[in-house]
Amino acid sequence: MLSSLSRFDARLLVPGKLLFTALIFAASVVQAQSPVTSSSAALSTSANSPQRQTGKQSYLFSSATLRMPAPITVWMYSPTDRPDTLPLVIMLHGAERNASAYLDQWARVADLYQLVVLAPTFDKDNFKGSDRYNLGNVWNEKEKRFIPEREWTFSVIEPLFDQFVKAVGSRESQYYLSGHSAGAQFVHRFLYFVPDNRAAKVFIANAGWYTLPDIENDYPFGVKNIPRIKRSIDYFFSKPLLLALGEADTDTTSANFQKGEPYSLQGANRFERGKNFFRTVQTAAVAQGASLNWTMVSLPGVAHSNAETAKQAGAFFRSVHYPNSTFK
Repeated sequence: MLSSLSRFDARLLVPGKLLFTALIFAASVVQAQSPVTSSSAALSTSANSPQRQTGKQSYLFSSATLRMPAPITVWMYSPTDRPDTLPLVIMLHGAERNASAYLDQWARVADLYQLVVLAPTFDKDNFKGSDRYNLGNVWNEKEKRFIPEREWTFSVIEPLFDQFVKAVGSRESQYYLSGHSAGAQFVHRFLYFVPDNRAAKVFIANAGWYTLPDIENDYPFGVKNIPRIKRSIDYFFSKPLLLALGEADTDTTSANFQKGEPYSLQGANRFERGKNFFRTVQTAAVAQGASLNWTMVSLPGVAHSNAETAKQAGAFFRSVHYPNSTFK
């Protein structure tokens, strides 16, 4: 799946920074190859499928196999009019449900690393509250039972990939999966519930809180009652995953930041909670004799920024080297 970066050599990485080799030169090459860039792209909307074109577009996604409250608006960015020739990133937005703005922040990364990015929008009207988005709409609290899979928000990702491949004629058999903030909550929980996913690599950054691989507690704080968890937990540990944490992501005044117990037991802020989550994953993997294929990197001076963490995601997806885990 991975192809050579040729002119975009990003092998040199250090925790918290991306050392873009000849960044200005690389950007100029992309500009020359892609006359329509993120800043000048003509926005178009297709009724129900992605188009082969350069820049930003949107379309509506629906699937006969799913039971969704409404069609989902998907924002897409491609650095070339041949998205069928490039790897695909499926990117999950934050709690403000601003997928379009998130995608704009990804555009330069997509240009540099030659990636197509899809950003499905789980809007506040049709996917109201964290239960319908961050937690995947998997649990019926009133009836104390799991909801059928065709109604899970998590169930959108794989058919979304299939639709993209068919519509543009892509030969990709896997995709990259990325989430920031509430999107990171979505993505790591997706791994528990959809273990047979086709994500080649996974990136999560700056989640507000986490579902721990704790087989003694029920979802959403643990995994005890998740269907087929004994099988899926091995996939969870073995998936190539990078957890990126902004060292300055310590503000707790946001309305979207969960406060009080049991959330506070994971840490005082997003940075602390992320570090504690990673340590818990490491400990759980050892206890279960599982192979862990995760890395954590902390980013000095970075707060709750999708734009900054997207740089890390692009490098992780398209490079063969990444630094060892760091704690600061």
